[in-house]
Amino acid sequence: MESMTGFGNSSQVVGKYRITVLVKSVNNKGLGLHFRMPREAAHLEEPLYRRGKEVFSRGRIDVNVSVESDSGGALPEPDISLARAYLEGADKLAKEFFLTSSPDAFRLVTLSGMMRVPDPSAGEGFDQNLIAAVEEAFQGLLLSRREEGSGLALMFAENLKQIGELSGPVSEGHGERVTHLFDERKKRITELLGDAKVDENRLAQEMALLSDRIDIAEEHQRLAAHIQSGLAVLADNGCGRKLGFILQEMHRELNTMGSKVDNSKAVHQVIEMKDILGGLREQVANVQ
Repeated sequence: MESMTGFGNSSQVVGKYRITVLVKSVNNKGLGLHFRMPREAAHLEEPLYRRGKEVFSRGRIDVNVSVESDSGGALPEPDISLARAYLEGADKLAKEFFLTSSPDAFRLVTLSGMMRVPDPSAGEGFDQNLIAAVEEAFQGLLLSRREEGSGLALMFAENLKQIGELSGPVSEGHGERVTHLFDERKKRITELLGDAKVDENRLAQEMALLSDRIDIAEEHQRLAAHIQSGLAVLADNGCGRKLGFILQEMHRELNTMGSKVDNSKAVHQVIEMKDILGGLREQVANVQ
């Protein structure tokens, strides 16, 4: 079992720059991959998106990639080629219009585009290291999701077994509840009829009808089968939708059982099972 919630991170140093990747995921009906990347890495979003689809099948996954100077901040550097072009242009103007030209370094650096922050993607190995960092973060997220999924699988197994244990006494006590209810009704009928003779055959038919009407044997059998199906799928990696359907069917059976039993103890046991099941139906939303 794999959860849809988790976290992964990675960091790579390329030359003077550090690439940091933070990945987190939450539950979602399908797969949603969302990237926040710096301008110099925008061209890598498409291959990284494809890779994410290979690793994950469900969940909203947010990928945050940042590139910063490893020394605490990238310092701007002069564009020598641009400076040479500015100087050559100034020299041509001076000759053409008989102007005096006295180049000033400070004024030169204030010209548009003269000082530029180095592009980290221009360094050798930038793309490969960024892809490797994202892949490492993906694997960290995958491990996180599977670790949480293992915990969820144990919780689901324990609670499904608990529902099975609680359903046993409810089903086993069915015969006693029918007999008790029949005796109460027979006593009430006798009191109402007084000295009149009671038709025992008709009472036997009524008991049979009453037994059928409140019989929960089929619901108990189907509930037990759903529990076994639920336990069987817990080992599957992508069992979220299937498990959700099984829990939905269990909810249906418990509703029917609750409507048929009229013994206070049995009713409380059904309510307890439905309470446990309600918690499982909330948690299954986190399962891939």
